[in-house]
Amino acid sequence: MSVDENGPVLSQEEIDVFWRDGYLLIRDVLTKSEARHFAGLILDLLPRDLGIPRHWEAVDGRFKPFCTPGNQTFDGPEFIPLYQNERLYRVMVQILRHSRLLVRDGSVAITMRNDTPHESELSQDLHIDPAVPEDVDEFLLTNAEVEIGGCYYFTDVEPGGGALHVVRGGHRIVEEEAAAAPRGRQLYDKWRNIPHLRTTEVTGEAGSFVLTHHLLPHAASHNRNPEARVAQFFRYARDDQPWDDGERPGDRPANRLYGDLQIAAMSTLGRKLLGVDPW
Repeated sequence: MSVDENGPVLSQEEIDVFWRDGYLLIRDVLTKSEARHFAGLILDLLPRDLGIPRHWEAVDGRFKPFCTPGNQTFDGPEFIPLYQNERLYRVMVQILRHSRLLVRDGSVAITMRNDTPHESELSQDLHIDPAVPEDVDEFLLTNAEVEIGGCYYFTDVEPGGGALHVVRGGHRIVEEEAAAAPRGRQLYDKWRNIPHLRTTEVTGEAGSFVLTHHLLPHAASHNRNPEARVAQFFRYARDDQPWDDGERPGDRPANRLYGDLQIAAMSTLGRKLLGVDPW
């Protein structure tokens, strides 16, 4: 899609597709050169001797680096541009119909080739990552509750290459099943293992971003291709989002979240998205 610098990024048809399917691939959020740069930053996290730190996650060729034990967020100055990408912000504003947003997560993943036979294409249980805390029994199912997650693809992700798998329209299935059952937030082991839905593979070129509704069932998949898949995950929420999981930027003083080098790398928009400045 081609847009002017300040105009809308998405057409109304694309917005309708997101709300219908629960996901949307946005192409060219980054240039090819930018995507290679960030892929390199993440691949450089792998130790040269391939001694994988014990506090990382490593499953079936899928590596999830951690900055420190328990801290999955990569938000050093070199990663800050990804948090404040203006085109992606404009997409989120169009979908959420709210301009005062906060961004978080920043976890990364490297998925290498894995030839081990498996019955399923998926390398993790089908699940959702809702904004609603696990100790809450019911989803509110309001517009303010909705978060939009998703990931940058820093490498070309072709069929069988470790793409994100999603359930098309699955957010509506989750809403319907949760609303029809007492303690609907608690179904399927708090929606961490959803066994009865079929998935669609979401491939994309380097520089793309896959948007996902926070109630969309999704899972990682095995990479059968030679090229590693490199991605980074983000979550956007309205500043009036009703749930507080203790991790959202803006909940704590900025000087406890970011150092001088991080703040120096932030744009005016980034300072608001990351909770340094108020909206």
